[in-house]
Amino acid sequence: ELGKTFETTLEQRSEPDFQRAVAAFGSDSGMRATEIRRVEYLKRGVKVSGRGGVFKAKVDKNVIPDGWLDTPQKVYSVTV
Repeated sequence: ELGKTFETTLEQRSEPDFQRAVAAFGSDSGMRATEIRRVEYLKRGVKVSGRGGVFKAKVDKNVIPDGWLDTPQKVYSVTV
């Protein structure tokens, strides 16, 4: 589950708490940050064609962890 995306300054990215949260030093991290609110593994692995960066993939609803679905659908688009 993703939160808001916001722009940061080098000064903000250089704060120790920020660096620990993103696992990068201030000058090595990008100027935009997105909050990660909740993370959980899928119930089982799925085959997805690999790509660079962040992308969307369609997965069967049976692999989505319990408590994550708000609407009953058969296939979901998931950001990978």
